[in-house]
Amino acid sequence: MNMKKSLLNAIFEEATKQLFAKGYKNLNIDQLVKEIGISKATFYKYIPSKEMLFEECIRKYFDKFRKDISSYIKHLLKSDKEHFFKYFIGLVKISGEFLSSVTSVINSQIEKRFPQIAIKLHDFTRKQIENSFFSIVLKGREIGVIKKEIDYEILYFIIYVTLTNLKYLSEKQVKVAPDKFFYEYFNILFNGILVDEAKQLYFKQIEELKYEG
Repeated sequence: MNMKKSLLNAIFEEATKQLFAKGYKNLNIDQLVKEIGISKATFYKYIPSKEMLFEECIRKYFDKFRKDISSYIKHLLKSDKEHFFKYFIGLVKISGEFLSSVTSVINSQIEKRFPQIAIKLHDFTRKQIENSFFSIVLKGREIGVIKKEIDYEILYFIIYVTLTNLKYLSEKQVKVAPDKFFYEYFNILFNGILVDEAKQLYFKQIEELKYEG
């Protein structure tokens, strides 16, 4: 059982790497099994089709991102004013990286061929915002960095539309890096929703952190 699990992990890890580098169309099973060091017969014993491989790779990628997001949010919800922004900026960064990677693979052609993937991405994005957004804003208000008079529904709408439209921008090949997009977007948003005393700390930290790595 452990051998099977290790083999499947190796297959999905290598397949995911190749998917994000080449796209679904150029993912070649012959090259994949050669890279892993197994036969095609062994591959198809556990994975009946390229389509199933693709769907499982995307599912695992979503699961990994969900865990990463949860970790950041747990720390953020226990933070003080200074660390609130550090964790929030980290959250913005990994969200940008996630959407950049996903939109490089899940384009309009893939959505037509795998409509369930498009639905899953849409639902996944919505749930991630719903599960984290209100708790983050509540924490920001609690520690006195986010204005209490800003309406929740308006903020939710702005952020949700932005995240879903980022995919559209990527498909249209608008040459804006997701990290740059997210940082500049939140600079504008936070300039409007932060209390004045918190703005200086936020903008100082985002300048220090956005070019790290």
